[in-house]
Amino acid sequence: MHRVEITAEVVRQADRLAKFGIAPAEIATRLGITEYVAGLLVRNASLPPRIGHPRPSGRRAANDQVPLEAADIRRIQRMLDVGLLNHQQIAREAGVSGNAVAGVASGKRRAVTLVRPILNVGERFLPEPIRCSVCRARISVVPCRACRAKRGLESAAIRQPAG
Repeated sequence: MHRVEITAEVVRQADRLAKFGIAPAEIATRLGITEYVAGLLVRNASLPPRIGHPRPSGRRAANDQVPLEAADIRRIQRMLDVGLLNHQQIAREAGVSGNAVAGVASGKRRAVTLVRPILNVGERFLPEPIRCSVCRARISVVPCRACRAKRGLESAAIRQPAG
């Protein structure tokens, strides 16, 4: 059997014949190619066309960890603090991977929430967090809630008689 060189035109013709439901053996005899090549072309006809091969990068992804909810991280931290379960048992209980539990245990994963706190009357958000000039706490809401909490504790201690 005389073999034909596989060109773009031969591939297009094989795709067209495959779309009509013609068997690979028949396509092979019509186009003068082997049944094996016809089978490969017919199988690939059902796949979407390749646009290009992505080039591998030497750099890792910026954040290749699956995000965890802050509540899940705090729950994992509480289970770690109790100390009754090992990492695998905590992972099963929390519904996460063992690597996620190890990340929380080592401090690589922290409970960070992007939800802003509800403002009280007279409070406002700062564009950038700063340090309070009085208590040196890092704040993003003014007036400083830490100072107000300390004043509240001091006034509560004054009202309560020592006993």
